Amino acid sequence: MLSAPGGPQALDAGRAYRVMVEAAHPFRAGTRFRALPDVRFLVEGGRIRTPGDLLPGPEDGTAEQYADRLDARLRGNGRLLAVEQPLLLDHALWAQVRDLVVPLWERIGHPVLPVVTELALGEGITDGDGLRREPVHAALVWVLSGSVTAVPAREQDGPTTTARAGELLHWPAGRPHALRYGPRTLALRLLVPADARLLTEAVKDVVAGMLHERRGHDQVPYLSYPPPDAEARAPEVPELAETGAGLREVTGADRLGLVLRVLWARRVSAAALEPAPAPRRPIRLVPGDRLRPGSPVVRMPLDEGQGWIWAVDGHAFSLRGPLGGRILDLLRKHGAHTVADLCAAAAPGREHQVVALLEKLHALRGVDTVGRTDTA
Repeated sequence: MLSAPGGPQALDAGRAYRVMVEAAHPFRAGTRFRALPDVRFLVEGGRIRTPGDLLPGPEDGTAEQYADRLDARLRGNGRLLAVEQPLLLDHALWAQVRDLVVPLWERIGHPVLPVVTELALGEGITDGDGLRREPVHAALVWVLSGSVTAVPAREQDGPTTTARAGELLHWPAGRPHALRYGPRTLALRLLVPADARLLTEAVKDVVAGMLHERRGHDQVPYLSYPPPDAEARAPEVPELAETGAGLREVTGADRLGLVLRVLWARRVSAAALEPAPAPRRPIRLVPGDRLRPGSPVVRMPLDEGQGWIWAVDGHAFSLRGPLGGRILDLLRKHGAHTVADLCAAAAPGREHQVVALLEKLHALRGVDTVGRTDTA
């Protein structure tokens, strides 16, 4: 346990609560499966699968008001509202968390796999989810209010450790534990992949996606049984042979390597906080619009030529030639720059290409407009 980077105000707790309310809205009507964000509601007896209006809603303007309502409803019994992957709903909150973790990744190394994020609103309850997940994940817990205590699964794993508002709790992988939430507790939990088997699963998922895209259909063949001639050799299964050939093709060094490089560029630009929020609504830029740099642009070589992978806030595209580099250099100079000035300085006579790139960067939040309302 140590002081959290940024202190207790590192994250906007009010915004975090509003994101939890937004995530909970569809779950008030019933249970959703295989959906993100995912919402869990636990009491001392276990998880309530259909919590209904036990989840926060429009009537609960603040976390404190929600807690007061549940105190009366549950008569002071412990409970926990946990929202997995809530950050994809709100770019501003996502960016705050990214600012928290980037210095850590710069110091220890960037996670190769996505980090799972969770917002938890707890009150006098112990959650054993860490007993299941932490054998393959390290845990980082920012306590925004209240307190969180890590309780080891076995006494020999060490003593309990408590973090309070403004403190960061770290629990290594391979040491299962439960989290005990004190009164009026709001916390952000990050699960950082630590087991090499997760790498294998991630690459398998990528290859399976490439195969599915190549095949273009989901039909599974049915063969006659028993075979027409029991003495004949085993029947051919063209679909299996085709899948095997496709596997050899998509796992060739060039194709698979390219896909993995794109995924890596996206992951670095997102600080491993995936899935990332969607891009903002595209706008039309005019010559007088003034621009300044927004989120960092990550560039990685696409091939041995002049191709580049550009990634911003977890989204990627490819670009060739030196034009993009010149635009980035101009944008990084002090002050805001008009679209017209950037066109004239970067590529006279190629205004259309410059504006198209600037509009792409704006949609991905790589540039912001000055004096004009940007959509979030």
